[in-house]
This record gives sequence, structure tokens and C-alpha cells, in this order.
Amino acid sequence: MKFVPLVRESAAPRELQQEYKAGRAIGVVTLGREHFFFRKLMTAYYIAYGDIERYFRRIVAIPAKMGCCSGEMQVENVVLCAGGRELAEIQMPGEKAALALMDELKSRAPGAAVGRLIPQEESK
Repeated sequence: MKFVPLVRESAAPRELQQEYKAGRAIGVVTLGREHFFFRKLMTAYYIAYGDIERYFRRIVAIPAKMGCCSGEMQVENVVLCAGGRELAEIQMPGEKAALALMDELKSRAPGAAVGRLIPQEESK
């Protein structure tokens, strides 16, 4: 598996691989001792917990048509921000997994803000 940093390289590939294998998995996310990992195909993207500035849940409603009925399907995402911008939007398997990940991030990244930053034009 190839490891790609989201912000800056912070560990050797061998150390990252060991941390990834020993980490706690929630969907495509793996929570290591010092790094947050998420995988996409054969690539694992990572960021040190101390580099995460903000994180939040984003729920996207997708219109769905099933037979004669129509409705919405909600897709849960967790968004990571650093450097004043969104770095990653990670799709979670459901609401329960997204909330569990948010709880874990509270203890692992205590310096990070929780919730979306609302631009001043939107808040008026």
C-alpha cells in the first residue's frame, strides 16, 4: 500500500505501515496512534492528529427513485480541514460510523475545532 501525506510527511513508510496495521478501523478510516488514515483503492492518505485544524460531518441528500416511489438517500461524510481549507471529504458507511469517528477525533485531536466554519456572507 502506498502512503500519501495530506499536509506534510511526518513519518517513515515502515512506521506508517505498522501504525496503520495496528490502528482501529471505522469504514475506510483507520485511526492510528499518531495519524489519521483513510484509504482509496491501494492508497492510504494520512495526516497527523496535530495537523487537523477542523473537522465536521457533512450529510448529502441524494434523490432516489425506487419503483413507483421517490425519496432521498442520505450519505454521511466526515470532512477534515487544515491550512484554512478542506483537505478531504471521507464517505462513511452510515450515521453510526460517522458519529463514532467524531467521538474518537475529540480525544485524539483535542486542538481541532469541531463544526463547519460559516463564511460571513452566509451568516447575515
